[in-house]
Amino acid sequence: MTRQKKAKTTETEDEEHGEGAQASAPEHASSSSNTDPNILKAMDKITENITNVLNTKIDTVLAGIKDQTTQIQALGAHVCKAEDRIANVETAADSLQSKVTRLEKQVIGMLEHIDDLDNRGRRCNVRLVGLPEEGPDPVRFIEKWLPDYLKMTTRKGRIKLDRAHRSMAPKPGPEQRSRPIILKFHNFADKQLVMNAARKLRSEPGRLAHTGPRISFFNDYSAAVVKERKAFDEIKYRLRKNSIDYALIYPATLKVMINGTERRFDTPEGAAAFAESLDGTN
Repeated sequence: MTRQKKAKTTETEDEEHGEGAQASAPEHASSSSNTDPNILKAMDKITENITNVLNTKIDTVLAGIKDQTTQIQALGAHVCKAEDRIANVETAADSLQSKVTRLEKQVIGMLEHIDDLDNRGRRCNVRLVGLPEEGPDPVRFIEKWLPDYLKMTTRKGRIKLDRAHRSMAPKPGPEQRSRPIILKFHNFADKQLVMNAARKLRSEPGRLAHTGPRISFFNDYSAAVVKERKAFDEIKYRLRKNSIDYALIYPATLKVMINGTERRFDTPEGAAAFAESLDGTN
């Protein structure tokens, strides 16, 4: 009897427990579905605000990127144009360089030709240095003075000149050195006779008829040739110091005679090296 009561009691408890579990599940479901609408609305609002902020930021970044892209594209176009222009300039420069090289050769050739014509025009000229300033008629004076000074025998006691004039410089004072004078002979043969007589007079000091200042006779050359010849001045001084015979041949070639051997130098550098070798042997 007692066992039957216990069994019934247990069954009754189990049924009650099962019913209680079944009742709790619907209550939980209803609580999750009944969320406060205000909370949902606030969450939607926050989400919307965040989205708007992100969209604004992204739009700003995209606008900046678009602007930079436009600028880069414009720069690219400018670079392409610049490259095209540079290529055109380089092409033109190559063409012009060949033209410039050709023109330089032509100019050099023309200058050499002009200088040659200039020196040919001076072929009958002599430059006198040291002659005191003469009177108002230098041609007549020098035509008679030259044969007397150089002890030359000439027809009619004079040498015919076409012109005689001082260099283009202010007239010096009484104590200053006289200006060089340029003589143009009527005949080249007369000019050669005068230069030979001047060399002979220089080599024989006892024949000097003029007791005044020393007078030197030089060929008259263009400025370019004078510059080339002047570059040998130091070498000529060293050769004279070593008692070595030399001659400066037109336009600017140094001829040296030593121990019966002749050497020629077209550049001052070669002549200087030769002079140094002579200094080492002396």
